Amino acid sequence: MIFATVALVMLLVAAVAVALPLFRQSGLAEDDAAAGQAAVYRDQLLEIERERRDGLLSEQQYEASRAEIGRRLLAVDDSSSKAGGPGGNQSFMRWGAIAAIVVLMIGGGLVYPLVGKPGASDQPLAARMNADEPDLAVLVARVEQHLAEHPDDGRGWDVIAPIYLRENRFEDAQDAYANAIRVSGPTAERLAGLGEAIVAVNAGVVTDEALDVFRQAEAIDPDELRTLYFIALAAEQSGDFAVAVERFERLQAALPANSPWRDMVASRIAQNNQQLADNGVVANGPDEEAVAAAAELSTQARADMIDGMVSGLEQRLDENPDDIDGWMRLIRSYAVLGQQDKAALALAEAIGYYGEGSEVAARLTAFGDSLQVSGVEP
Repeated sequence: MIFATVALVMLLVAAVAVALPLFRQSGLAEDDAAAGQAAVYRDQLLEIERERRDGLLSEQQYEASRAEIGRRLLAVDDSSSKAGGPGGNQSFMRWGAIAAIVVLMIGGGLVYPLVGKPGASDQPLAARMNADEPDLAVLVARVEQHLAEHPDDGRGWDVIAPIYLRENRFEDAQDAYANAIRVSGPTAERLAGLGEAIVAVNAGVVTDEALDVFRQAEAIDPDELRTLYFIALAAEQSGDFAVAVERFERLQAALPANSPWRDMVASRIAQNNQQLADNGVVANGPDEEAVAAAAELSTQARADMIDGMVSGLEQRLDENPDDIDGWMRLIRSYAVLGQQDKAALALAEAIGYYGEGSEVAARLTAFGDSLQVSGVEP
């Protein structure tokens, strides 16, 4: 019963602390405010008297101003007289609040011994660790204790890393994934988890460190969904909207038909396309579906189709090479068809036009990296 007694005393102290201010005369502050307003209005009456005497106000202006200030002064005096006194509305509300607090406190004290367990023993973590049906916190503590004793247990790190991530313990998740990779080696899933934890630690920003991790994951499994998403997000955050569209489209194609991510990915594609449109970039040339369909044709048929699809785009780029989206479509067309040499040559021509070291050249280089295409000297 010691706990119940202490709890009851704490309740009474809290009740007094909450109720005590209610006993004070809250009307005093309102009276002070009203008095201040009344003083201002009286000063204004004196001021317009001086202005009339000095000829700054006509008799009509004086009477109108005096009447308005007098009306405001009467309103202040009236509201002050109606402010809640001991028998007023505010007094009723104050005593009602006090009564409610007393009833709740006393009621809680009387009900607890009936429905609570004042005699229950403490349940420290050390005791709960051996419970037959432990909660999540206990399970995590068990794994943490095990890993402290066996830091080279890769299975343990694999178990606890995603739990840390779900529990928003991002730095712990980053350390756990790093340890899992250290002990058991890199996999696409572990690398994607590590990258996601790094992004979470940095408040949703895909840093260069995280992007490097995701590219390692992509090299192992190009269809790892989190990897596809975060690489696309990195392009979007860096302003490479064309690359972001291409990457989000790849993610969209890889998602299951009933995936809850589909609406979000479609929204991202639309937003990045809108960014391209706002920047004056117009999509020209063959779309990715047409190029992918061409890859299924025979060699001769594919060559004929490529000529038909790409020649117009090449001609437009010859006439107007200042079209970064056109260059990207041309590069992607060759990459999808497996013609890496032509893709690399087109990338080099585009970078050469915009100049090495320029912002656009950096975007093109990033785009080429996303397709595993490196520019060569034209």
